[in-house]
Amino acid sequence: MKICRLAAAAVIAIVAAACASNPSAPSAAAPPPANLAEERSIIGSENGVRVEAHVYGETMKENSNINVNYDVINDRSTPVAIADIVAVSHYDPEARTLTLEVGSEVPGEQLLPRLFLIPPGSRKSFSAAAHVGTVRPGDAVFQGHPSALRVKVNFLGDTRPFEKLIGIPERAVHDPQLANELFPQWVERNEIVITNTLPMRWAGVSRDGQPGADWAPPRPGIGRRH
Repeated sequence: MKICRLAAAAVIAIVAAACASNPSAPSAAAPPPANLAEERSIIGSENGVRVEAHVYGETMKENSNINVNYDVINDRSTPVAIADIVAVSHYDPEARTLTLEVGSEVPGEQLLPRLFLIPPGSRKSFSAAAHVGTVRPGDAVFQGHPSALRVKVNFLGDTRPFEKLIGIPERAVHDPQLANELFPQWVERNEIVITNTLPMRWAGVSRDGQPGADWAPPRPGIGRRH
């Protein structure tokens, strides 16, 4: 009986060793890799300032955000500055393109935003979210659903008049007089870089069953019209 038990134990040991040496045997300690969305890039360049934006995924849907990481590279011999304000999204129904706009074309009427300085030859990284709004049934502006995304960056090409706003601890300062003084200079010195468009797939359906999307309503901010 003892000999039989020893023989059985030897057989079990041999089978276990064979399984351990079999490269095709499944292992509970090695889970499959996560299915991460592919990163896609879009770029734009204008007069020595370059924008490199990175987007994960390829779909848009109603009432959602698309996260965008972007770098601003200053290849000029002088610094540039970007206003620290909430990004806004605009939808062009003719081009079927959603534009994420960062920075500001004009200062505020009473509140002035903090400025991020990008020195010559430097790169700064930022992140923002492009918002796809809720569809309004019967809205005549929709000729088709969104099919592309791009990024528009506003920056100040001459930072000298705006030194009081560069790197301040507050996100914005209340100074109506300074805002009026800086208004014409801000408009004159504002420059833009727009990236190429990134094709996107539409995964949303409106309430009446037709595809479409609305741009995000402007959030309360410190901008002014001119």
